[in-house]
This record gives sequence, C-alpha cells and structure tokens, in this order.
Amino acid sequence: MADEKKGLNPLATGVAGAVIGAAAAAAAIALSDEKNRKKVEKTLESLQNEGNKVLKEITKRAMEIKDAVGKNSGEAKQLKEKSKK
Repeated sequence: MADEKKGLNPLATGVAGAVIGAAAAAAAIALSDEKNRKKVEKTLESLQNEGNKVLKEITKRAMEIKDAVGKNSGEAKQLKEKSKK
C-alpha cells in the first residue's frame, strides 16, 4: 500500500489549468490598455517599496536577536567556566 503512486486528480488539474488560463487572458486584456499598465506599474512599485521596508525591518530585528543570542551564549560560557572552578 505504501508503494502506491499517488498522482494528481485529472479533474482538479483541468480546473486549475482553466483558472490559470482565464487569469492570464484577463491580465492580458487589462494590460493592453496604457492607463491600466501605468496603474499596475505604480501598484507594483509601491508593493516593492513596502516589501523592501519590511525586509529591512526583519533583517534588523534578526540581527538584534542574533546579537542577543551571541551575547547570552558568551555569558553562559563564562558562567559555566566559573561554576567549574
């Protein structure tokens, strides 16, 4: 039973393909208009800027946590050495 291969459901695959195709067609129609393209470009630029801000904040916080863990690790080593004496 563990050796049975589980494939994708053909119906689900077909439905997913149809949805993706419809979305692509809708996007192509929407982007054929100059005004819509400009709106999409502005929206994407705004999202990219927001994403960059979030990435910087996450990176900053990760570095703070890394430094705190490193500091605590150093303190733990000192305490361990003192306890051996």
